[in-house]
Amino acid sequence: MDMEIASLLTSAEIRVHLSAGALIACEMKRTWGKSAVSRKASFEFIAGERAIAMDALATWIADAPARRTIVWIVGTTEAQYFMLPWSPAHQDRVLRDAYARERFEQLYEQDASQARFCFAEQSAGKGQLVSCISNQLHAELVAHAESAGCELAGIKPSISAVWDRFRDVLETEQGTLCVVDGDRQAIVRHNKTHIEDIVVKARGEIPPAPASRQGVFRLFSNAATREPASKPYANLNLPTRRGFVAAQDAAYSFALCGAL
Repeated sequence: MDMEIASLLTSAEIRVHLSAGALIACEMKRTWGKSAVSRKASFEFIAGERAIAMDALATWIADAPARRTIVWIVGTTEAQYFMLPWSPAHQDRVLRDAYARERFEQLYEQDASQARFCFAEQSAGKGQLVSCISNQLHAELVAHAESAGCELAGIKPSISAVWDRFRDVLETEQGTLCVVDGDRQAIVRHNKTHIEDIVVKARGEIPPAPASRQGVFRLFSNAATREPASKPYANLNLPTRRGFVAAQDAAYSFALCGAL
């Protein structure tokens, strides 16, 4: 009977980072009101063969508690970002959405009807960050959640996940956030709560820190690297707790953004 009660009170949140070439997954098991990282796994794939990794992930998820949800963190290889200039007309969401589709097609030369858009919070007189993924990817993730017996709890671009996790730090500062995600890096310039500009490019050397008058330079990465004693940036790190060990689990940082 005790085991049956424990089973009823146990649930899991599966968190998966869709990166370039791998599905990086964590299971957060919740029992008696307490949650912790209970399992971690990575399923690698090459271009055009993600389906095999998705099947392996579904098999891995099958060992999770029956009551389970899944959250997808979509990496920069699968998500696109741009700034939507401010206009008072954007108070009307229909007009805002139409302008975003037009802007998307200008920037990426793709059909906006084939993409799903997500808008950051809007501030009067300020531009608005827009992120998007393809309808095809969205449908793939929805179908996978259903086949794996999970309630879909969210699909979130990795840069948005990092910003939301460290909002209490970033929104008190002016500066630059560098998000290194697999083979790409995003440079986000912000003034406290307002994101002013975002550039996503191929991963290379960490860009030089801005002059001190331009604020704080912060870095978030899931790569475990040895850093110099003196560096021109401040790291954003998840805390070592509830089954996550920062020194050895860096690869799972994006997956756990928002859970720790």
